[in-house]
Amino acid sequence: MKAKTIILLASALFIAGAIAALYPQAHFTSERLTEGFETGFGGWDPDADVPIDPNTGGPVDWDVARSTDVSRSGMYSMKLFIDGRQDDGAVWIERKLLLKEGARRVNITFGLYSQSESFNTIAVVCAYAGFEDPEREGDLSVLAPANEVAGWKRYSLVVNIDGGKAQELWVAAGISVRWETCMTYYLDDITVEVT
Repeated sequence: MKAKTIILLASALFIAGAIAALYPQAHFTSERLTEGFETGFGGWDPDADVPIDPNTGGPVDWDVARSTDVSRSGMYSMKLFIDGRQDDGAVWIERKLLLKEGARRVNITFGLYSQSESFNTIAVVCAYAGFEDPEREGDLSVLAPANEVAGWKRYSLVVNIDGGKAQELWVAAGISVRWETCMTYYLDDITVEVT
């Protein structure tokens, strides 16, 4: 090969690699994104909207962390904790995706683990799909009571969107307090499908 051809080929490969780096797995129109938290947060970030604790003057305690306490598959799940004694607050995980042109529908499905079944609504399962970063408890849609069963249960949110042009989409899943107590739930095997 001539030196000029080699340089052109190398340049083309470099440009292709640079373009691929700018468009990671989260750019899609008809794709399925799954996460089981086996190797980290997988691009998901913790977030919360919590009240002030009148005893301390600061926000109530909350935490989102990977855990091996219980899992739906593999060894890890996401542990969601909140001090709900103020009868308020929500914790969730969220992720930003970049939609390509033409996306019309988002389906978020995930497993949530409750340590016990209860006829009282201790917390509710919530999720979100939309074009704004969810920052408030009220931004998330309530799916069902979190204590419908002792163990794992699948939950799902389907949202129709207008993805006429490429834009950012936010998705989230978590819990919202409904009873005055400290609470822990586990989330695993989250799937986001965009069609």
